[in-house]
Amino acid sequence: MLTILLYPGLILAILHVAAPLLYYYRALRWAKRPWGINPIDVDPPRVSIIVPTYNEADLIYGKLSNIASQDYPRDRIEVIVADSSTDNTPKIVEEWARDNSLFKVKLIKVEERGKVNALNEALRHVEGDVVVVTDVDSLWERNSLKNAVRWLSIPSIGVVSCVKRPINGSSVEETYRDLYNIIRVGESKAYSTPIMHGELLAIKGGLIRELNGFARDVGADDSYMGLLAISRGFRAIVPEDVVCLEYVPRNIIDYVKWRARRSQHLAQSFIKGIRLSKPRGFSKIFNIEAYLHLINPWILLASVVLLVLSRSIIGLAVVSAGLITLAWRPFRAWVIQQFMLMYGMLRNVKGRELAWEKVRKG
Repeated sequence: MLTILLYPGLILAILHVAAPLLYYYRALRWAKRPWGINPIDVDPPRVSIIVPTYNEADLIYGKLSNIASQDYPRDRIEVIVADSSTDNTPKIVEEWARDNSLFKVKLIKVEERGKVNALNEALRHVEGDVVVVTDVDSLWERNSLKNAVRWLSIPSIGVVSCVKRPINGSSVEETYRDLYNIIRVGESKAYSTPIMHGELLAIKGGLIRELNGFARDVGADDSYMGLLAISRGFRAIVPEDVVCLEYVPRNIIDYVKWRARRSQHLAQSFIKGIRLSKPRGFSKIFNIEAYLHLINPWILLASVVLLVLSRSIIGLAVVSAGLITLAWRPFRAWVIQQFMLMYGMLRNVKGRELAWEKVRKG
């Protein structure tokens, strides 16, 4: 009698695999075509770079030095470190500022109430025409800032983020990022991508002031800022020439916490973004990505459960084939992400958890 579960299990398994494969193929085609728009060469605008910090004594000096190494006029950059540390991070910032007096560095003290609070406090001190947010545990390639700002010279573009490459990640993380970056760039060329990155998030100053800063009830402040910009008629893009290097937790427990936090906050962004207005060119992109992040992971779980409960040779063979296919890195990276998404959504049932326990990286 349980064999009746076989057919819905097979249908769900096929649906779970087919939907992302078809979308990836479409995004790959988008990624291979030209942008159709070109940045405008203008005098470099003033840039305010916000760096939120919490006990970053081991990384902050290198992060500030990385910003200083950018191919961008130093007199057009100000750095605002929004700090809530209990270690000697502020002291190191002050030492770096003394050693690099050509840079304008503001160190402001903020309460430890999560990243969004720190960002909004820092926005009260910005003077630039472009606001750039960046996480401490990431580095930029030398031209990343210049390229991001140039893309913002196009009137239709309101937010620019980066493609990401793990510095010290596992082979699974590297494979996942390769696939992930193609989709982000492809969506950007088609219209916009619904997923932005805190490693580098560049926003037109007038736009972020119009929005009164970052939403306080969404953990994915970066992605939701992109959705807000799109709802105002701007594009939010990830170009190939804006590249960030990202530290990845090496400890498996820290890695799971880190990925779960991202999944949890990204789910918040998609759920809240459903209510925003969307241009026609973006609606299909948002809908399929919302499906892939919020629904498709559960279809995987449901299909496995049904196939196992069917106790049929075919059902068990399909599940066994899936387990064997985990040896293939792209498939393994995909399955891990599905379980991280489900775990993140379950944590959202418990609470939003906008401020997480700090995870130490490389």
